[in-house]
Amino acid sequence: MTTTALPPASRFRLALPASVSVLAERDFRLIWLGSAVSLVGTWMQVIAQGIVVLTLWDSPFALGIISFANMAPSLVVMLFGGVLADRAEKRLILIATQGAMALAAAVVGLLVLSGALAFWMLVVVALGLGVAIGYDLPAYQALLPDLVPPEKIGQVVALNSSTFHGTRMVGPAIGGVVIAVLGFAAAYFLNAASFLAVILSLLLIKHRPRALAGGERRLPALEGLREGIRHARGRPNLQAMIALTGLNTIFLFPSIAVLLPYYATDVLGRGATVLALLMAATGVGSMFGALLLIWWADKWREARIWSGALAAPATLVALALSRSPAVSIVAAGMASLAFSAQLGLIQMMIQESTPSRFRGRVMSLHGITFTGSMPLAGLAASGAAVAFGLPAVMAASALASLVSSVWMLRFAGGGIAQVVRDSSLEYEAVIADGG
Repeated sequence: MTTTALPPASRFRLALPASVSVLAERDFRLIWLGSAVSLVGTWMQVIAQGIVVLTLWDSPFALGIISFANMAPSLVVMLFGGVLADRAEKRLILIATQGAMALAAAVVGLLVLSGALAFWMLVVVALGLGVAIGYDLPAYQALLPDLVPPEKIGQVVALNSSTFHGTRMVGPAIGGVVIAVLGFAAAYFLNAASFLAVILSLLLIKHRPRALAGGERRLPALEGLREGIRHARGRPNLQAMIALTGLNTIFLFPSIAVLLPYYATDVLGRGATVLALLMAATGVGSMFGALLLIWWADKWREARIWSGALAAPATLVALALSRSPAVSIVAAGMASLAFSAQLGLIQMMIQESTPSRFRGRVMSLHGITFTGSMPLAGLAASGAAVAFGLPAVMAASALASLVSSVWMLRFAGGGIAQVVRDSSLEYEAVIADGG
């Protein structure tokens, strides 16, 4: 009796729907699972840190300072982080940065446990984390597309986004229970342990040192940086997408992320439980926004960006007016849905349309706009909240977001319809070139 062996490539393949077939790629699947575990820990710590900060200094300005210290160093190092990601092995960069972030969480946990934590210590740790994020973010966002065929980059972005936002539903809920039973330090320790999942997945995937393309030479860091900026300056559609990201980050993100602990405690007059529910609601909303990327990856892109730009300010006004926890929880979820649906699609278009050799530097520009503008926006919004009250800041931010987004969608890069067309043509060129 003879038997026929399956070809090696067909063994152990997962039967998956076409929209998530990228999970059949072993290395991406490992990173995706490791990241999911780590992000649950991250959101647990976010719940703890918001309350710890306000315990040390009961002011929304304190939240703005920590956000600024956490992200400001990224403005300095992220461009060079993008250059490094395009030159060195991204896997090794990420092992170093993830290890540094695990150490920072453990140190703060020890300080909380000992009762020795002071506000200035959190600022110092946040500054160190900002440097790590500056190298981690471009390397991570450039690594994921390298793990899959170029035609599946959109699925990578969609699944990564769904994981990030989906864990916002799980992490805060678990964090609230952990804090109630074991105290704030436990949330920091569990977050530190969760980074081991990412580090293990990075150790298990294949080495992927980037080979130079034909005629390409390895440039010095500064020249490599200039080359990446020249590439971005030659793409009006990329500039428009990055600018839209910045507008959302500046006007919307502080209210639905940075200042949410203050909103729960001082506007609604509630504590950790309501804060956890608000954050979980933003996770649910963002998860649905990410699912839209999976279900409708190539459909109605222009209309979806317009919808997000109009809906997000409306839901922010609802938050400003509400004093009911139930209404605020629903409004927070809807705001997050509008925010993530728009920005997730923009990030997908950027990733798809950028050649592999420039992806680290382009994503560092995107990262500077997103995470780099957060601290400045958070600091400004928190200072304004002290002076005028958070509801007034939310309403003013909603109006500014609406006016600036409509202008950008009408005119930047020839208008959003032209931006979508140009990005699709560039994506076709990336596929034809093999990535």
